[in-house]
Amino acid sequence: MAILYITQQGAVLHKSGNQIIVKKERDVLQEIPIVQLDEVVIFGNGHITTPTMGYLLDKNIPVSFLSSQGKYKGKLQPAYAKDTLIRQRQYAVASDPPQCLELAKCFVRGKITNAIRFSQRQRTQNAEVKAATHAARQTLGKLDRAKNLESLLGYEGSGAAAHYRAFRELLTHDWGFTNRQFRPPPDPINAMLSLGYTLLHNHVYTFANVVGLDPYCGYFHQPKHGHAALASDLMEEFRQIIVDGYVLSLVNNNRVRPEDFEQTNKGIRFTKEALDRFLTGYYGRMQQTFQHPTRNEKTTYLRSIELQVRHLARVITGEDPEYKPFLIRA
Repeated sequence: MAILYITQQGAVLHKSGNQIIVKKERDVLQEIPIVQLDEVVIFGNGHITTPTMGYLLDKNIPVSFLSSQGKYKGKLQPAYAKDTLIRQRQYAVASDPPQCLELAKCFVRGKITNAIRFSQRQRTQNAEVKAATHAARQTLGKLDRAKNLESLLGYEGSGAAAHYRAFRELLTHDWGFTNRQFRPPPDPINAMLSLGYTLLHNHVYTFANVVGLDPYCGYFHQPKHGHAALASDLMEEFRQIIVDGYVLSLVNNNRVRPEDFEQTNKGIRFTKEALDRFLTGYYGRMQQTFQHPTRNEKTTYLRSIELQVRHLARVITGEDPEYKPFLIRA
């Protein structure tokens, strides 16, 4: 699948013959034969000419529009889109308790495995970290015992609690952090985690829409009004890798300080200047390249999220035999 990403602000898509051309003013940025193109994704202030829109629609090529920060805004959809078939299969799997539970276990297994490997990567001799990691490993070994989503939720909670015990010990400054609390965040660490998870959830939500899945129909997180449950499912395996690792590096490298936060009636929040720095660093982290753990290619965290969403879509439609979570190396 060839996906054209337009990230250059002010770029314009034109049709020329059998090619799509991306230009900015007089400069040609990209030229792509239409036969190689499956989808277009435009970030921020990118433009597409009206004739090009019609041409892409005739060729059954969708165009997704995102903000410059990656927030999903909408989609230009061909008349006969694949989304209907994907969503039919998604709803069918969600209505089948055994299939639903099996997928839910995959999400939780990915989350707890990455939590264990996250702690192992710190190479610490701290006894509390080792004990918490051991507890998480024991929980991981019990996941197959879960006979329903309620019991799986209990195991997930135990694994998450063990991870945050280890995380607290890894911080050089805890600033009042004792455990994960988010309504409202009572300390700077929880405030940063909450903001990071919100940004991460938004990325997953965006790609679920781009791929054609219903972000509100989940498997581990059950549907409720206003909650994008599938986005919550898919973000589980990325929490420690992206957000917790970023927060840990900010604190332990003294890149944030207590004066960067203020008390509000909604809990602890960043000051405006500190928020700008946090967001700049976060989006920079999302674009850092690394070797994908299972694919023979360089990738970014943002691209890895998209790959997982597309992998789930293939599992749902039967193209991939089973869901394999994104796992970091220990």
